[in-house]
Amino acid sequence: MKNKHKVIIYHILFWIAYMLLGNLLEYAKDPTSYFFSIADVFFTQFPNICTVYLCIFVCSKYGNPLKPLLLILGLTLAFAFSFGNWYITGHHIRPLISAVGPPPPPFNFIHFGASVLWVFIRYSILGIGYYFANEGIKHQKKLRLIEKEKHEAEYAFLRAQINPHFLNNTLNFFFAKSLPLSQELADGIMTLSQIMRYSLEMDKDDRMTLIDEEIGHINNVIKINQLRFNNKLQIDFNVSGNTENVRLIPLILITIVENILKHGNCTEQEHPVKIALSIDEVNHNIQLHTWNKKKNGPKELSSGIGMENIKKRLANHYKKGFALKITETELDYSLELILPYNKATDQQEKPSSSDNLGFLQHFKLTQINPQPYIS
Repeated sequence: MKNKHKVIIYHILFWIAYMLLGNLLEYAKDPTSYFFSIADVFFTQFPNICTVYLCIFVCSKYGNPLKPLLLILGLTLAFAFSFGNWYITGHHIRPLISAVGPPPPPFNFIHFGASVLWVFIRYSILGIGYYFANEGIKHQKKLRLIEKEKHEAEYAFLRAQINPHFLNNTLNFFFAKSLPLSQELADGIMTLSQIMRYSLEMDKDDRMTLIDEEIGHINNVIKINQLRFNNKLQIDFNVSGNTENVRLIPLILITIVENILKHGNCTEQEHPVKIALSIDEVNHNIQLHTWNKKKNGPKELSSGIGMENIKKRLANHYKKGFALKITETELDYSLELILPYNKATDQQEKPSSSDNLGFLQHFKLTQINPQPYIS
């Protein structure tokens, strides 16, 4: 609000300075016959001021995005308004006030229209120039803001790297200490460390990852949640088809699974969670079908951005080449996702969350079975 007030004040000061300068030039041309009249100054400049702001308004409506026909029509209407404004001012108001210069000649439509057109062109250029200059300033400010946010995000990302790696090293230490005491606890710590490492290795630019890596990550997440709930989770996770070298963007499937674990009722033996992942080699697509009952009682806090984030990432990468259908009732929730896939070649990078496991590799524990985890 303060900025708007400042802009209004600047505009008022500009026009006051402009009109004073015009009168100063009039005085310099003929000092003997010049006299100052506030009414004359105002009514002489009022049609021109209206022309400037009408052109700014028309450009703001049809200049961005550019609509040429509407822009031309708008400027034509602005000229018509300026014509009428100058006619009323010059032939009906000016004779009633003391004004510098001779009275206007008898009205002639062509001569008067030509005079108004020339004045309109000059002041419309001022208005259009102001609009585009203002848009250029806004664009530069936006670019600077984007650049600033980019640098801040980069710094935040670098700072964020400290805590995850520190936590990962701490988990390695806990793993070493827990190994002689409890195999189950040690397995849980190792699984959590693998989950963290996989999440850290996935970039934010939607690079492709092997679906086997994503499946392994899903198995790890299910396993760590089984430890949390004392192996009471009822999750039927099945994978069918040849997954070798099939690639997709990372963290899509796991986000859906995490959503089920967070909001679904996963402990009923009569109604186990269904997660079916299949590779259709005929149509070259990945199919994911999930079903779960909704959790009763208090719900976990949720930002609600999980599925929205998935939709945006899918649309950004696959454009319209994917299908996502969500069916939700008061009792249950089901999801169907179909993605096209391509296969990694020997020359293509095959990202692996098991690379550089560091400290944990020295213990050579049995890794999680890459086959689907079934409760």
